[in-house]
Amino acid sequence: MVVRIWVVEAESVEWEARSLLSPAELSRADELGREQVRRMFVTSRAIQRALGAQYLDMPAPEVDISRACFHCSDGGHGKPHFAMGPELDFSVSHTGDVVVIAAATDTKVGLDVELGSHRGEIDEMVRLIASESERRSLATYRGESLRTALFRIWARKEATVKLTGHGILQVPFPALSVDDLVAQIDDPPAGWPDQAIHLTDLALGYGSAALATTAPQPEIDVVKLLRVADLSL
Repeated sequence: MVVRIWVVEAESVEWEARSLLSPAELSRADELGREQVRRMFVTSRAIQRALGAQYLDMPAPEVDISRACFHCSDGGHGKPHFAMGPELDFSVSHTGDVVVIAAATDTKVGLDVELGSHRGEIDEMVRLIASESERRSLATYRGESLRTALFRIWARKEATVKLTGHGILQVPFPALSVDDLVAQIDDPPAGWPDQAIHLTDLALGYGSAALATTAPQPEIDVVKLLRVADLSL
């Protein structure tokens, strides 16, 4: 079982990425005021379309990316998926100027990258993010080691809820434990997978990164793209 991961730095591909977007996405991108927000939006949508174009063998702007929620009737806040190829599960994350996408056909996937640049009060972040068992583990760290361990936990939790398609309001992070690389939750919400959710820490060179899968010990293939259109399955 192989999970493929592609990494792209948005600043270097923005203008090429625009050619892969749908007319509606281009219009939305042009309405975004901040340059970095626009660049990340364009690159994120483009890399999803490049993946769909490869898998479905069709022009990237014509790929139908659905964001209908699997857990409610909302049509716009769900985990993205291809309406014509739902068996390909994928997950996207972006932080700083980096966009990363993971995809597989024989496991559910969730991906998160946390750059670690958040400078909030560490004790408050631990309270908001960590479960009781994770707090005991984090108490053994100090200084920068504590920050690194905390962001590692944060990335694992974000990857988990991206896999399931649930939001943080449905899954309070202190109720979710990821310190043993298998996600444990006190009271699973409706739609939580019956299978165990396995976690793998990733060394991508950009902060803390984690992959969640419903299959254990996946083979992981990471490719850094110089152009979005170079994405190849």
